[in-house]
Amino acid sequence: MNDRIARAALTRLFDAQDVTGRTLVGTLGAYAALRVATGDQPGHTFGHITDVDLTEALNRWAPRMADVDPERDLAEIERLGGGFLIPGDEHWPTGLDDLLDAPYGLWYRGDITHGIPAPERSVALTGSRDSTSYGAAVTGDIAHKLAQRGICVMSGLGYGIDAHAHRAALAGFSGDGAATIAVAAGGLDRDYPSGNADFAAAIRAGPTA
Repeated sequence: MNDRIARAALTRLFDAQDVTGRTLVGTLGAYAALRVATGDQPGHTFGHITDVDLTEALNRWAPRMADVDPERDLAEIERLGGGFLIPGDEHWPTGLDDLLDAPYGLWYRGDITHGIPAPERSVALTGSRDSTSYGAAVTGDIAHKLAQRGICVMSGLGYGIDAHAHRAALAGFSGDGAATIAVAAGGLDRDYPSGNADFAAAIRAGPTA
């Protein structure tokens, strides 16, 4: 639980490409790294982190401390019908572990009873928000045919191509698990863009919505 709470906190505190933060986690683990970042554990030189690097990082993180409340965030995502995955969880996408800047955890909404589809069973399909009618037609055709083969279509919930990809995947899906997954740009307590809120609810509900 300490690791889960710490990783939830780090998603607010550290940027994805914060080298100092990532080095702390790699050296000490998430829980101890959080204690250093919050000042609960004395900071000193860790491996490739110089005193200057650490001081600059602590100053960078300090203004964000007021928003760090992982217990609140975990309770809120549960209320919203989602959760928070960390490495080692049953449904954690293990392919993420190969990334140099792998996320500390994944916040999600929706039903992942069947897990997140493996890379070989999923396709990212995205494009222009201001798409042409031809682009919309081709996107819908591709997404629908992929979904009929049980392939999960991933996109960004935006207007245009993203929306056409999600919609066609929901309509055509014939497998088990997720028909489509939206990687959202905003917080999980709101749908962005707001014009796609009903559409986002349909994605969370699944292909039978």
